[in-house]
Amino acid sequence: MPKTSVEVDLAKLDRAKEILGTETLRDTIDAAFREVIRIDSVRRLVGLAQDGAFAVLLEPDVEERLWGW
Repeated sequence: MPKTSVEVDLAKLDRAKEILGTETLRDTIDAAFREVIRIDSVRRLVGLAQDGAFAVLLEPDVEERLWGW
């Protein structure tokens, strides 16, 4: 993993640590990256739902058709 040097706003770092429940700079950055990736995944899922990708799940007797009951 490459090392890099950046200036960090310590007030933002402290706030992010509080929100994420982390202690170190590295843990905070890793947790922040994970959270950004998670948020993107949720947005994509919501987008699919808004486009009707899951509409079939609202149809009557869907369980029988999907699971072959």
